[in-house]
Amino acid sequence: MALKIGVGKSDFEALHKSDNYYVDKTEILYELVEETDNQVTLFTRPRRFGKTLMMSMVQNFFSIRKDSRDLFEGLKITEHKEFCQKWMNQYPVLFISFKDVEADHFHEAYDMLLYRLSEVCIELADIVTFDKADPEDKAVFARLKSKSAREYEVKNSLKTIMRILRIIRLSSGGEGEYIYRNQ
Repeated sequence: MALKIGVGKSDFEALHKSDNYYVDKTEILYELVEETDNQVTLFTRPRRFGKTLMMSMVQNFFSIRKDSRDLFEGLKITEHKEFCQKWMNQYPVLFISFKDVEADHFHEAYDMLLYRLSEVCIELADIVTFDKADPEDKAVFARLKSKSAREYEVKNSLKTIMRILRIIRLSSGGEGEYIYRNQ
């Protein structure tokens, strides 16, 4: 079977499962966690250079909402067995792409931003744990979800969502347990 070049594909799972060429960059996951002391990593590349694909790979690896063992099987990262056991699918992940938030006028772009933030809140609603979250954060999350957030709440939305995600509920049979992750 001849492999194809998948131009414009930004979903790691879809690309990896397709008959497209794929350059295995999964080793960067290990390097970022184990070989750096960064609190923040910024991926800068020109347009159409795979930034969203890279972030999709990161999401698929770390997201607690996925079971990615089969997806990463045979890729470079799986050579680090202890690392994969400790990190793969163990954390809530906030993945937001703003690549489609563009418009000719500010208010149109702002509306698109509100819509994208609302989508993120809707996607996260099933794992967000509110009982231990700050009441103000809960209210802001609800306004973001309903696209009625105030401008200053939109500006600080990522901080708010991350504070809420810091407390997640993992089901482990019965009641489960609360895990605080301050990564």
